[in-house]
Amino acid sequence: MSSVSINDSTVGSLPESIRVTHSRDGRSPSLAVVEAVAALAGVTPNRLADEAGIVLYDHINPDALNALVRDNPGVEVSLSFTVDAYDVCVEPDEVVVRHTE
Repeated sequence: MSSVSINDSTVGSLPESIRVTHSRDGRSPSLAVVEAVAALAGVTPNRLADEAGIVLYDHINPDALNALVRDNPGVEVSLSFTVDAYDVCVEPDEVVVRHTE
């Protein structure tokens, strides 16, 4: 089950940010990033490359991202990077994506 939280400032406008949880439900951090960026871009995750022209691997290595966040028990890793027009913050249990300013 997906956990996507959209923060709206005004009804009918594009959301300002998207939060997607990971780890607790078995979702990888990289998949959470793809789901969050896709939701903010208004496309399904499997159409992100075709419709929005965004490929996560062009910006960050998904396997390295997963390893940094999941494979460091006892260490809380926080990463921030930009994917096209989106700022991405990966926390130990969630991903937050916002439009770049």
